[in-house]
Amino acid sequence: MATTIDSQSLPTLLGGFDEKARADLATYGYCLIAGALSPDEVEALRRRLDEQAAGEAAAGVATFDAGGANQRVWNLINKGEAFRRLVLHPLAGVAMDHLVGSPHLLSSITANIAAQGGQPMILHSDQGYVTMPQPPYAMVANIMWMLDDFTEDNGATRVVPGSHQLGAAFLAPGSDEAATAVPATGPAGTALIFDGRLLHGTGANTTAEPRRGILTYFCRTYVRQQENFTLSIRDDVLAAASEELKDLLGFRCQNTLGGVEGPRVGSLVGRPADPVGELSG
Repeated sequence: MATTIDSQSLPTLLGGFDEKARADLATYGYCLIAGALSPDEVEALRRRLDEQAAGEAAAGVATFDAGGANQRVWNLINKGEAFRRLVLHPLAGVAMDHLVGSPHLLSSITANIAAQGGQPMILHSDQGYVTMPQPPYAMVANIMWMLDDFTEDNGATRVVPGSHQLGAAFLAPGSDEAATAVPATGPAGTALIFDGRLLHGTGANTTAEPRRGILTYFCRTYVRQQENFTLSIRDDVLAAASEELKDLLGFRCQNTLGGVEGPRVGSLVGRPADPVGELSG
């Protein structure tokens, strides 16, 4: 089982992705970094998430799962500057360079608020859609940013250590492999970084308090993103976005992929005001 890397090692980690983190990812398929977010960052993210979740519920546009107890908040890029800063966090950059290569794309940024009474999620791989047999490396990878203490009782993400080597899309409840799942626990501010092949799932929250986490999900540049940012991003957010953020969202042509009116290698692209249509000479 991976052990939590103390926050005091974070500067070293950001300089070259700590060897302990690399070793845990190779052996177990995940690693835990305590203190990845400061208390102020945790508070800002938690406050904005609570506001957004309440607003979506009041507006009738919220998504609930796990039997209706847990709330999902999608496409956080549009929903607050704190979320946009999170996808540019230095830890995310070095971790994803290591797992899925550089450059890489943000596949989605979502929140999972687990409340009392929710059903545990089936143990699954985030790249289970990749044709079997899967390649011996991650096509996608994820970071769960813990905004509350993650404990076994409040539904901490359950992981199956070493399952990134199994090549399985999911595990049937009650199977021998599923029985080896363990909760990935840590104090608020911890980052759970995991390989896209790792079998994992939300646990059951048996406490009276919500357990909040934000998932920044990344992919290789040739993998289709979970969120279609080129369609779903708000105009005002796109207008204010830095080049670095646009790169992550898929607005830069990578090799011959992602072009507008053909490949424009290395160029930032935008929505054409009037795409070329049917013409005649």
